This record gives sequence, structure tokens and C-alpha cells, in this order.
Amino acid sequence: MELCGVQTLCFSSPNFKTLRLVRHAQGIHNVAIEKGELTGLSGKLFDARLSQTGIQQVSDMRKEISKSGLLNTVQLVITSPLRRAMQTSVGIFRGQEDMNQSDIFPKANNSPPIVALEICRERMGLYPCDKRESIGTYRTCFSEIDFTMIESGEDTLWQAEEREDMEDVSARGLHFLKWLWERPEKDIAVVSHGIFLQQTLRALHEKIGTPVEDNHLKRFANCELRSIRLEKSDMEAYTLTTYNSRKYATPPSTSIHTFE
Repeated sequence: MELCGVQTLCFSSPNFKTLRLVRHAQGIHNVAIEKGELTGLSGKLFDARLSQTGIQQVSDMRKEISKSGLLNTVQLVITSPLRRAMQTSVGIFRGQEDMNQSDIFPKANNSPPIVALEICRERMGLYPCDKRESIGTYRTCFSEIDFTMIESGEDTLWQAEEREDMEDVSARGLHFLKWLWERPEKDIAVVSHGIFLQQTLRALHEKIGTPVEDNHLKRFANCELRSIRLEKSDMEAYTLTTYNSRKYATPPSTSIHTFE
């Protein structure tokens, strides 16, 4: 997959990268399922948006990372193309009050680009909350997100009768880490989902042998941020494995491009 209209560059990889992993803020599906009001199979939860509590969580996180100076160090934001993750990405890294209409707010100075990738979305299939809207609709609602790395306008990955195997989620996560490693940026934020982030870190620890703190292997809370350091040796170990996804995982192009 190639990006159109951007300059292709070549960079040498550093010895490490810092990844800021963020689970999306609370969604309406989290509330409805926890309260027993709906099941995960309910079509009413299609591409679940943030709850009011989730919107407040995003606002609080925005204040925290602004105070910490993190907004000045993150060079690229990668987001899952599910609505709740993109609302979280835009709210934290753009600061919009209305996270469904990001185009009506001016872009903050020096904000990192936000790019949507299918490979870091939640475990796919069966549950409507994990099926995304069309990219055409998203472009209207989230004009500051770059969707050029997504090949299909419609969601062709989500299957109504089958849920993605956990081993495939783990393999997808490792493919994603390899792609991040080959990016030129040294400090990258990822806004994704509870299962995907947890399985990715577990695979990094169990399949590759990377030391990961026990508390980092637990399920992320909504709008929780964890920072990890990805070493060159981790990626060298990954290239020696044959741990590949059987389906679903289609890594983005490994070509290096700039995002604006």
C-alpha cells in the first residue's frame, strides 16, 4: 500500500522508540453491557461512541498530558478506525470539545498528525460495537484524521458469524509493532482497545521474550495511558520468529512516509 501525494523518505532506525499506548475512553457499549441493559450482540451498539463519562475522561487526559509536556514529545498518533478510538484521539491530541465534529475546530499548533490504521482495531467479528462505519462518513466527522492507509471504504474485515481468534489478534499486534518500529518517529502514541493492547503486550512478552512489567500485562482501563520502550533487540528477535497471523492481519506498507 502506498500513500499518494506525500514524499517517500529513508531513515535509519534508532535503538529504541517510546510508545504511548492508550485505550479508548468509556464507550456506550461498556456501560450498556456492564449494566446488563444490552448484550454485545446488540445492533444498537454498532460502532459505539463515547459515553458522557468517556468524554469527560478524554478532557481529563488532555489536561494531564498537556501539563506533563507529553503533547510536545509525541510525533505521531496512530488510531484505530472505530469511532470511540477516534473520538479519544481527536479529543486528547487536538483538544476539540465536540469530538464528532472535529472539522469545526482549528488545529492546535504543533499537534502531531493522527493516522487511522485497520491493523490496530479491536478484536474483530460478531459484536456490532466492533464494526466500523464507512470511511466516507468518517472523513466528514473526523477531517483531521488521515485515512489514506485504509484500503476499503466499507468494513470488509468484520464478520457477523465469527470472532477473530486471540492468536490472530496477538499476531496482528506484533505485525503492528514491527510497522511502528520502521517509522522514523521515536515517540508515537497509539489509541486502540483493551483486548488488542493487552494481547499485543502479552505476545511481545511471551512470544518475543521482551521483559514487560506485570502491571502492563493487565487489561487497560478506559482512557488509561501506559508508556513502553521498544528496543532494537525486540524487533531483531521478532524477525527470527515464524509467529504469523493466519487471517485478518494485513500489515500496512513498510515504506516510510511523512504524514502532515
